[in-house]
Amino acid sequence: MSDNGGWAKRETQAEDSVTIRRGGVRHLSAQDVTIRQGGAVRVEANDVTVKQGGVLLARAGSLELTAGTVGVVLAAEAALPLSAASVVVAREARLDQSAGAVVAAGTAHVHDSVIAVLVTRELKGEGVRVLFGPRAAFAFGAGLALVLGLLRLARGR
Repeated sequence: MSDNGGWAKRETQAEDSVTIRRGGVRHLSAQDVTIRQGGAVRVEANDVTVKQGGVLLARAGSLELTAGTVGVVLAAEAALPLSAASVVVAREARLDQSAGAVVAAGTAHVHDSVIAVLVTRELKGEGVRVLFGPRAAFAFGAGLALVLGLLRLARGR
Protein backbone atom coordinates (compact mmCIF):
# COMPACT_ATOMS: atom_id res chain seq x y z
CA MET A 1 0.00 0.00 0.00
CA SER A 2 1.22 3.47 -0.85
CA ASP A 3 -0.11 6.08 1.59
CA ASN A 4 1.64 9.23 0.54
CA GLY A 5 0.65 12.79 1.24
CA GLY A 6 2.34 14.16 -1.88
CA TRP A 7 3.20 13.22 -5.42
CA ALA A 8 5.55 10.35 -6.14
CA LYS A 9 7.33 10.23 -9.49
CA ARG A 10 6.74 6.59 -10.28
CA GLU A 11 5.27 3.50 -8.71
CA THR A 12 6.51 0.37 -10.45
CA GLN A 13 5.18 -3.12 -11.00
CA ALA A 14 6.62 -4.31 -7.69
CA GLU A 15 3.24 -4.80 -6.03
CA ASP A 16 0.11 -6.65 -7.06
CA SER A 17 -2.13 -4.13 -5.30
CA VAL A 18 -1.50 -0.41 -4.80
CA THR A 19 -3.67 2.03 -2.84
CA ILE A 20 -3.21 5.79 -2.86
CA ARG A 21 -5.01 7.95 -0.30
CA ARG A 22 -4.89 11.74 -0.47
CA GLY A 23 -1.84 11.74 -2.69
CA GLY A 24 -0.76 11.25 -6.23
CA VAL A 25 1.63 9.59 -8.60
CA ARG A 26 2.77 10.23 -12.15
CA HIS A 27 2.95 6.67 -13.48
CA LEU A 28 1.52 3.60 -11.81
CA SER A 29 1.51 0.04 -13.08
CA ALA A 30 0.12 -2.82 -10.96
CA GLN A 31 -2.49 -5.59 -10.97
CA ASP A 32 -5.04 -3.68 -8.85
CA VAL A 33 -5.02 0.08 -8.26
CA THR A 34 -7.22 1.98 -5.80
CA ILE A 35 -7.11 5.77 -5.56
CA ARG A 36 -9.12 7.60 -2.91
CA GLN A 37 -9.07 11.40 -2.91
CA GLY A 38 -5.94 11.42 -5.00
CA GLY A 39 -4.75 11.37 -8.54
CA ALA A 40 -2.45 9.90 -11.12
CA VAL A 41 -1.18 11.02 -14.48
CA ARG A 42 -1.00 7.51 -15.95
CA VAL A 43 -2.36 4.21 -14.60
CA GLU A 44 -2.00 0.75 -16.14
CA ALA A 45 -3.72 -2.11 -14.30
CA ASN A 46 -6.16 -4.98 -14.57
CA ASP A 47 -8.57 -3.33 -12.13
CA VAL A 48 -8.68 0.39 -11.36
CA THR A 49 -10.94 1.95 -8.72
CA VAL A 50 -10.97 5.72 -8.20
CA LYS A 51 -13.17 7.47 -5.64
CA GLN A 52 -13.14 11.27 -5.48
CA GLY A 53 -10.00 11.48 -7.54
CA GLY A 54 -8.68 11.91 -11.02
CA VAL A 55 -6.58 10.17 -13.64
CA LEU A 56 -5.25 11.65 -16.84
CA LEU A 57 -4.74 8.35 -18.74
CA ALA A 58 -6.09 5.00 -17.55
CA ARG A 59 -5.53 1.67 -19.32
CA ALA A 60 -7.35 -1.13 -17.57
CA GLY A 61 -9.31 -4.32 -17.90
CA SER A 62 -12.00 -2.76 -15.73
CA LEU A 63 -12.24 0.77 -14.37
CA GLU A 64 -14.66 2.22 -11.84
CA LEU A 65 -14.50 5.98 -11.31
CA THR A 66 -16.89 7.41 -8.71
CA ALA A 67 -17.24 11.17 -8.21
CA GLY A 68 -14.06 11.91 -10.13
CA THR A 69 -12.61 12.92 -13.46
CA VAL A 70 -10.58 11.15 -16.10
CA GLY A 71 -8.94 12.38 -19.27
CA VAL A 72 -8.74 9.20 -21.36
CA VAL A 73 -10.00 5.71 -20.48
CA LEU A 74 -8.99 2.66 -22.51
CA ALA A 75 -10.70 -0.33 -20.89
CA ALA A 76 -12.68 -3.47 -21.53
CA GLU A 77 -15.26 -2.32 -18.96
CA ALA A 78 -15.63 1.24 -17.68
CA ALA A 79 -18.11 2.37 -15.03
CA LEU A 80 -18.37 6.10 -14.33
CA PRO A 81 -21.04 7.00 -11.79
CA LEU A 82 -21.18 10.71 -10.86
CA SER A 83 -18.07 11.42 -12.92
CA ALA A 84 -16.71 13.29 -15.92
CA ALA A 85 -14.56 11.94 -18.74
CA SER A 86 -13.02 13.47 -21.85
CA VAL A 87 -12.59 10.24 -23.84
CA VAL A 88 -13.88 6.76 -23.02
CA VAL A 89 -13.02 3.82 -25.28
CA ALA A 90 -14.40 0.57 -23.91
CA ARG A 91 -16.09 -2.66 -24.90
CA GLU A 92 -18.77 -1.85 -22.31
CA ALA A 93 -19.26 1.62 -20.79
CA ARG A 94 -21.61 2.56 -17.95
CA LEU A 95 -22.33 6.20 -17.19
CA ASP A 96 -24.73 7.18 -14.42
CA GLN A 97 -25.30 10.89 -13.76
CA SER A 98 -22.07 11.62 -15.59
CA ALA A 99 -20.68 13.66 -18.46
CA GLY A 100 -18.54 12.46 -21.34
CA ALA A 101 -17.03 14.37 -24.25
CA VAL A 102 -16.39 11.35 -26.51
CA VAL A 103 -17.63 7.85 -25.70
CA ALA A 104 -16.89 4.94 -28.03
CA ALA A 105 -18.16 1.60 -26.78
CA GLY A 106 -19.57 -1.66 -28.04
CA THR A 107 -22.39 -1.34 -25.52
CA ALA A 108 -23.19 1.85 -23.61
CA HIS A 109 -25.40 1.80 -20.51
CA VAL A 110 -26.23 5.45 -19.84
CA HIS A 111 -28.59 6.91 -17.23
CA ASP A 112 -29.24 10.61 -16.64
CA SER A 113 -26.01 11.64 -18.37
CA VAL A 114 -24.76 13.97 -21.09
CA ILE A 115 -22.42 12.86 -23.89
CA ALA A 116 -21.13 15.15 -26.63
CA VAL A 117 -20.17 12.46 -29.19
CA LEU A 118 -21.38 8.89 -28.81
CA VAL A 119 -20.29 6.03 -31.06
CA THR A 120 -21.80 2.72 -30.01
CA ARG A 121 -23.29 -0.41 -31.45
CA GLU A 122 -25.91 -0.66 -28.69
CA LEU A 123 -27.26 2.05 -26.37
CA LYS A 124 -29.25 1.15 -23.26
CA GLY A 125 -30.53 3.75 -20.86
CA GLU A 126 -32.84 6.62 -20.07
CA GLY A 127 -32.39 10.31 -19.47
CA VAL A 128 -29.58 10.36 -22.03
CA ARG A 129 -28.63 13.54 -23.83
CA VAL A 130 -26.32 13.01 -26.80
CA LEU A 131 -25.21 16.16 -28.57
CA PHE A 132 -23.68 14.41 -31.61
CA GLY A 133 -24.59 10.91 -32.70
CA PRO A 134 -22.79 9.30 -35.67
CA ARG A 135 -25.04 10.99 -38.29
CA ALA A 136 -24.84 14.43 -36.69
CA ALA A 137 -21.06 14.14 -36.28
CA PHE A 138 -20.71 13.18 -39.96
CA ALA A 139 -22.92 16.08 -41.06
CA PHE A 140 -21.00 18.51 -38.87
CA GLY A 141 -17.67 17.27 -40.26
CA ALA A 142 -18.90 17.53 -43.85
CA GLY A 143 -20.21 21.05 -43.26
CA LEU A 144 -16.97 22.12 -41.60
CA ALA A 145 -14.93 20.67 -44.49
CA LEU A 146 -17.10 22.54 -46.98
CA VAL A 147 -16.69 25.87 -45.15
CA LEU A 148 -12.93 25.42 -44.77
CA GLY A 149 -12.65 24.48 -48.46
CA LEU A 150 -14.54 27.60 -49.50
CA LEU A 151 -12.37 29.76 -47.23
CA ARG A 152 -9.26 28.24 -48.79
CA LEU A 153 -10.54 28.97 -52.30
CA ALA A 154 -11.46 32.55 -51.34
CA ARG A 155 -8.03 33.11 -49.79
CA GLY A 156 -6.29 31.88 -52.95
CA ARG A 157 -7.81 34.62 -55.10
